[in-house]
Amino acid sequence: MKNRKHRNFFLALTALTAFAAFKPAAAQYALHPSFYGSGEVGTRHSQFYLLGMYVGVGGLGWSPYFNVNGYALHYRPIPTLTETSTLSAVAPTVGLAYASRANGVSFGAGYTFVHNENPGAPGAEGGGSSGVSASFGAYHNATGRRALRTQLLSSYNFDSQYIWARARGSIPFGAASRIGAEVVGQGGGKDNNTSNSWQAGPTFEYAWTRRLRTTVAGGWKSVGGSLFSDRENAGYVKLEFSFSP
Repeated sequence: MKNRKHRNFFLALTALTAFAAFKPAAAQYALHPSFYGSGEVGTRHSQFYLLGMYVGVGGLGWSPYFNVNGYALHYRPIPTLTETSTLSAVAPTVGLAYASRANGVSFGAGYTFVHNENPGAPGAEGGGSSGVSASFGAYHNATGRRALRTQLLSSYNFDSQYIWARARGSIPFGAASRIGAEVVGQGGGKDNNTSNSWQAGPTFEYAWTRRLRTTVAGGWKSVGGSLFSDRENAGYVKLEFSFSP
């Protein structure tokens, strides 16, 4: 049954890619790659690291994109014990994105390949088991001196029934920086092996050049689920970068 689902997914993925790639001969678009990564450390013995590449097509309106990222989660599978484990994954995605002067939205589908599977692993943003995934994103860039930028990113792993979502907002703070806040929610799992977490805190973004940006975020995180006897609350800190050559 699972192999049939995988086959149907790849057929649908091929059809989506073919549809997205079909353009009139007069409309030529250039590919624009960008690279991004993040590292998050929590005070409850967990670390999460991610590195990825996004390839989009320039211009306004609808266009195809390709995204691939790899992540590693170092955590305690049984919170009451001191033993730790590392879950790693690679997740390619293709989809369609729409861009206007100030707004954008994207829809994607992909597959997550996981090593050391654990569907209920707390903090596995793309899910803790191999399976088909879906993603959605949206943003809005306002105009003016104190222009507010908002962003929503989300993904869902159908095999581990795991969802991840992050909302951010920021305003200018000086010539090359922005300050804001984020809220992140994630959770899922199956067969009485579940976890969920919420985290929130301030963000600080700095543009070193037009192509290189870094963001520092930190705050409070609450984790629970069937793996935990009680909810655990702790601080976290995260460093991100994005580079568009």
